Amino acid sequence: MIDLNLDTINWLTVLVGAVIYMFVGGLWYGPVAGKAWMNEMGLTEEDLKEGSSPAVAMGKSFIAAIVMSFGLAWLMSQSSFAELTVAGGAVLGAVVSLVLVGGATFPNYAFEDKSLKHFLIHMGNVTIAMALIGAMMAVWR
Repeated sequence: MIDLNLDTINWLTVLVGAVIYMFVGGLWYGPVAGKAWMNEMGLTEEDLKEGSSPAVAMGKSFIAAIVMSFGLAWLMSQSSFAELTVAGGAVLGAVVSLVLVGGATFPNYAFEDKSLKHFLIHMGNVTIAMALIGAMMAVWR
C-alpha cells in the first residue's frame, strides 16, 4: 500500500542528498567528464570564463536536486523498501535514475539532435549521485 504520509521522511537526508548531488556534479563536470561535456557542448575554457556567473544555474540545480532527493526519500519511506541495505539503496537510486530520469529525458536529447555521448555524460552524473544518495538514505533513516 502506498503511504502518502510525509512524516516518515527524514528531511535532513533530503537536504544532505541534494548536497551530495551538487558535490558529485562538481566533480563530474569538472575533473571527471568536464572536457568531454565541453566538447559535446562546443564550449572552450575561454567560453566558460567569459560567460555569465553560474550562480543562478547552480541555484536552480540545487532546487532540482532537493526535488529528486525528496522523491527518492519518499520512495524509500514506503514499506516495501523498509529493509534496504546500503547496497539496496544504491541499486534503487541507480535504477530510479536510469529508468525514470533516463527514460524521461532521452527523448529530449533525440529531438534536440544531441549525441548519445552527451546523454551518457549527463546520465553518468545523475546515476552516480542517485546511487550515493540511495545508499546514504538506506543507512540514515
